[in-house]
Amino acid sequence: MTVKPLIDSWVVPRIAWIASGEARRIAFLPVPGLSGDLSQDLGRSGLTVEIAGALHGNEARDEFLKSLREKFLKGEPADFIADIVKESELEQVLIESFALEESSKNPDEFWYRIRLKEYTEPPEPPGLGADFGADLDTELDLEASLSLDLLDLPSIPIALPSIGELLEPIKPAAENLRATVARAGDLLNPLGDLLG
Repeated sequence: MTVKPLIDSWVVPRIAWIASGEARRIAFLPVPGLSGDLSQDLGRSGLTVEIAGALHGNEARDEFLKSLREKFLKGEPADFIADIVKESELEQVLIESFALEESSKNPDEFWYRIRLKEYTEPPEPPGLGADFGADLDTELDLEASLSLDLLDLPSIPIALPSIGELLEPIKPAAENLRATVARAGDLLNPLGDLLG
């Protein structure tokens, strides 16, 4: 039985062709003196599905654009069903892009192309729950507690300088400032005489 491609509950209308593509992400690492490259498989990339088709008439075009743009602007994963992805693990997609074309040669004809990309749920971020550190080895717990017990921070002798010693370098500047401020009153006496 042929299944019409569905994005959520929306049936994609008048499909001319549909294609899917899968690829592996492989890093090739050149090694000096080695013939060829080392390769590392980084897993498969998300499956891609492209759907293209044509519609006729302004009413069909407007209805199509309204439905498609509504889903595209949401930017949320949507369920996807189609025969072409039957044996894959594809369940949800994002509408990655779409293109629209009209031509003056056929003014009632409207071409579209939709590109869908497989959506993968991101993993839960690791958290510091109540069980944080519960998997530590008991020997490590014992070593940590012994080390902290042996470390007696209050008894570590540290010679702190007295505050008087810290202020010695700035005493001459402070005396100079005091003498200058004391003379400020004398500078304002002529002004006081003028204003009476």
